[in-house]
Amino acid sequence: MPFLAMLCGFGFFAAAMVVTADANLLGRGKLLSAGIWMAAALIGAVAGFGLFRLLGFRRRPLTPRLALVAVVLTFVGVWGVQRASSHVFMSAWDRYTAELGGDGACLSGTPYSDKQAMVVMKAAPGNDRMEVWPGGPAPKGRTYPVLKLKHAVNGGTQPLAPADEKSQDLLRSYGCH
Repeated sequence: MPFLAMLCGFGFFAAAMVVTADANLLGRGKLLSAGIWMAAALIGAVAGFGLFRLLGFRRRPLTPRLALVAVVLTFVGVWGVQRASSHVFMSAWDRYTAELGGDGACLSGTPYSDKQAMVVMKAAPGNDRMEVWPGGPAPKGRTYPVLKLKHAVNGGTQPLAPADEKSQDLLRSYGCH
């Protein structure tokens, strides 16, 4: 039973590492991240120990088959947390593809589609802006303006929004927003 409780602790620890990495918390607060990891490991170990006792595992010996099932379930659980976390904490490019530039989105088939454009973010503290540089050949004598978007409105919980009037007009001209 200590092996299973330890395995639960490890699973919670690994899941917490995945979530803090996806949330970009590691870069902003190393001490906070480490605290979250340790708390998750402790909660996982205690919860695992209690759950296994509740389910009656204290009467069963640890067999290789039971150990293998526990390891597989731990890895599947961490993989599931990683998948869910990547949907909650999307990168700027993933958000752009999902909301505006991907297949079936309003900018699909334009120079701003995810197949042609490039997303650029300027690294600066508190910067919530991203630029989408159009790609593909432009007709002679015409240039496409850069699309400027706010990507971190309320911590990234709101849809991408135009950052200026030109970008708002550009999105309207393609039927977005």
